[in-house]
Amino acid sequence: MRRLKLAAALIAVLSACTRPAPVEPAREEPLTYDGATTISNRILPDALPRFERATGHRFARVEHSGAGRGLEAMFAGRVTVAGVTRNLTEAEVARSPHVQIIGYDALGVFVHAASPVRGLTKAQLKALYTGKIRSWKEVGGADVPVTVCTERLGSGRATLDAVRTVALDGAAYGTVREMDDPADCLQLVARDPGAVTAATMAYAIPGTRALPLDGLSPTPDQVRSGHYLLSRPMLLVSREPPTGALKEFFEFMLSPEAQGIVAERFVPIR
Repeated sequence: MRRLKLAAALIAVLSACTRPAPVEPAREEPLTYDGATTISNRILPDALPRFERATGHRFARVEHSGAGRGLEAMFAGRVTVAGVTRNLTEAEVARSPHVQIIGYDALGVFVHAASPVRGLTKAQLKALYTGKIRSWKEVGGADVPVTVCTERLGSGRATLDAVRTVALDGAAYGTVREMDDPADCLQLVARDPGAVTAATMAYAIPGTRALPLDGLSPTPDQVRSGHYLLSRPMLLVSREPPTGALKEFFEFMLSPEAQGIVAERFVPIR
């Protein structure tokens, strides 16, 4: 009997040794964002608290590096989602990201509120930004020099790319005054009758005025249809189709609640 008990005990030990260890569920990657400041500064501060209340998920980190650097961080695995306010390039699409449109933005071309200029054509805008037009007198304004203000040209910001690609047909910027943030450029335009800057309409401040381009103003219909020259999509981008908490975030941003937040400053998807 004792031998049988010892044999049974030995079998139990051997079975425990050969039984596969329980597989722990894979840890979900924390929610993190980097990218377009238009999204991080104007949408996420209102959207993320509501997302957390609705789902129980929260973002561990939100960065404000701009679209180009945000995409780099997302592709490198440093963040789970990037925000982009421009169309992706062919090279970026070739890396097979998952892309979702959450709304549309319009870049306004802002001048001093007292400027006599009432609108620009695409050709005139290109000439201003490339330095071929140096006085506002050439486009119906006062005889004052043109000061083009932009974000840092090496910053990889989506606004810079959008203006260069769409309005300048890929041409290089001329001489510009570079500042850290579009809000800084708007402040300059409000003070300087010769200054001009392109920035999201959500950044408009007293003392500035956005000009019609090719006769069109950035109304919701013109922006959503793409007829307004400097219309652009607002994108969330991840490395692959989102799952878990990230999927819930993508879905939340299309909900009526989140689209209402987008509509406060931008153009919702419908």
